[in-house]
Amino acid sequence: MLSLFYPGARLIRTAPKKEGGIGATSFSAQDYADHGSVYFEKNGFWEREIARRTEQWGNILQAFSTYESRHDAKDTTPFARGINSFQLFSDGTRWWILTVYWQEERPENPLPAEFLPHSR
Repeated sequence: MLSLFYPGARLIRTAPKKEGGIGATSFSAQDYADHGSVYFEKNGFWEREIARRTEQWGNILQAFSTYESRHDAKDTTPFARGINSFQLFSDGTRWWILTVYWQEERPENPLPAEFLPHSR
């Protein structure tokens, strides 16, 4: 996982704060791997992209990736859904992740239709 991230890249989780409102927690890629591995080993974690919107200009790319999270790939119902916002940079040789910024869906903030899969 770490090889995907540009040096200094950040992963940023937004979530409700206990005292109210929304807060953001920022991790380096290594901090996220270290912090998340404890949870993932205990609970399992499998995430699947269900929709994506991407825009690119030159060497920058922005992607909104709608996800479903499960503890196991075989689980029929996700325990969470939300949107990952990826910012990527191409150095001319490869694409690097600069930022992954995400927010889980909440009852008061459901995913809008334009970020869900479209039936064809």
